Amino acid sequence: MACWIGNGQVLRFKTSESKVNKNMKTVKEPVSSKEPVKRRKKLVIPEEPARMEVQEESATIEAQDQPAVTITIQSWATPVVGLMMLVLGLLGGYYLRPLILGQSSSTVPIVAPVAAISTTDNSAAQQDLMKTVVAQTRHFRGDPNAPVTIIEFGDFQCPFCGRHAATVGPQIDEQYIQSGKVRFGYFNFAFLGQESNWAAEAAECASDQNKFWEYHDMIYSSQTGENQGAFNKDNLKKFAEALGLDTSAFNECLDSGKYTQLIQEESSTASSMGVRSTPTFLINGQAIVGAQPFEIFQQTIDSFLK
Repeated sequence: MACWIGNGQVLRFKTSESKVNKNMKTVKEPVSSKEPVKRRKKLVIPEEPARMEVQEESATIEAQDQPAVTITIQSWATPVVGLMMLVLGLLGGYYLRPLILGQSSSTVPIVAPVAAISTTDNSAAQQDLMKTVVAQTRHFRGDPNAPVTIIEFGDFQCPFCGRHAATVGPQIDEQYIQSGKVRFGYFNFAFLGQESNWAAEAAECASDQNKFWEYHDMIYSSQTGENQGAFNKDNLKKFAEALGLDTSAFNECLDSGKYTQLIQEESSTASSMGVRSTPTFLINGQAIVGAQPFEIFQQTIDSFLK
């Protein structure tokens, strides 16, 4: 939008009228007589001068009534053009930002994760990664000698982890774990907030009394939303009581923060391996990301059983 000084301003300059002095008398020349007389000079009264006007257009506006500066919008399209320029600027910044950051990142060292979880690679590197994860996983169910090992990276507040635990998990247990074909492990990746950490610590405290999986299932079946109080310490203690645990030992374990550092280390390890979301599963080194339907797991498991 621009500021324009309005056209059409007319300035009129007016000279003040000369007035005849009414007190001035004129002397008329007397009627001729026989006696010679002297002629007197006549007084010449100046005529009224003509008015002088300065006019630019047809309209006449008194100078004293006209504002000094007038701001007008030249066209209705002006604000539209301004809005378009703003939108183009925002879009340009959004799409050019990666290029700018890409140029500037050359001066900043980037630390790559120890390994990246791949959903398609089943190379020797992925097999080595699987061995590393299995060695660091604390909780398994199923035959230790099963031909297929599944490791889940989970967060107890993750609703998709809860969905898997309620639907696909029991199917895998029934068809593969109980038959000795699959060993299933759980690896903590607590990243959704304080209650995720507390729930993971509580599960470890339950593990001290050999009740990890029972407590695992109870937590997932008790989800009501992230960091809404469902997994505060009081509720976690009630879960232990409902499972018949030694509440005195459990409460002391939870209140003391016995497993706080362990959960932080496991979550950091998962992140360094390339885990970026929950649930993420490693099946003999091959990754499945998300709460996928049972058929996806079945296809992958069966491919290793052939």
